[in-house]
Amino acid sequence: MGTLINVAAIIVATILGMTFKRGLSEKIQKAMIFAIGLGLFVLSIGWFLSDFIVIENDTLSTRFDLLLLISLVVGTLIGTWIDIDDKINNFALKVEKKYNLPPMAKGFVTATLIFSVGAMSITGAIQDGLGQGMTILLVKSTLDFFTGMILASTLGIGVMFSAVVVLIYQGGITILASVLNDYASPDIIATISMIGNIILIAIAFNFMEIKKVKIANLLPALIMPVIYLLVIQLF
Repeated sequence: MGTLINVAAIIVATILGMTFKRGLSEKIQKAMIFAIGLGLFVLSIGWFLSDFIVIENDTLSTRFDLLLLISLVVGTLIGTWIDIDDKINNFALKVEKKYNLPPMAKGFVTATLIFSVGAMSITGAIQDGLGQGMTILLVKSTLDFFTGMILASTLGIGVMFSAVVVLIYQGGITILASVLNDYASPDIIATISMIGNIILIAIAFNFMEIKKVKIANLLPALIMPVIYLLVIQLF
């Protein structure tokens, strides 16, 4: 249910954003995109640190340091080798050309990565699947609504199509969590969330035009901690 609310929020936000697009000058649009990037950067760091830093014996320490580094390096290597980013962009461009839609590639890819990658998307879907409520997804839906409205005003209808990915991705995690709730250990959830928030920080870099990053090529890093921790549990 939480994912359905999230999807509805993105669709409505896109419609509103495109409706009021004419009222926003290019200067204002760029300023808003930068503001989103800045906010995303700060929030992602906070979410990351909440999982990364722990208190043991009244002392601050970090966890999974090496695993995070290895996951990012190996995941990025795989993603760059496959070139996921270009494949996603090419797919969106083909859809745009085939159905004669307005430019949508950037909107689709950007919105998909923002709405689908990160701690709230993963932990919220798992929480919902485990029957622990949908508070996280409701908060995420609120954030996605305002973000989606601003994105749609600058990037167009492609933002709406990201709702399909959110439905499949978050909905899939929710269903998986409800079936495999005995195997979703806190360590797996925490490490996936941390990797997701690191990727969100990279997205913020793109928004603020600090550095152009091929975000989708980082996505395989999300799988690395799961593989590692499952192997550790088996042996």
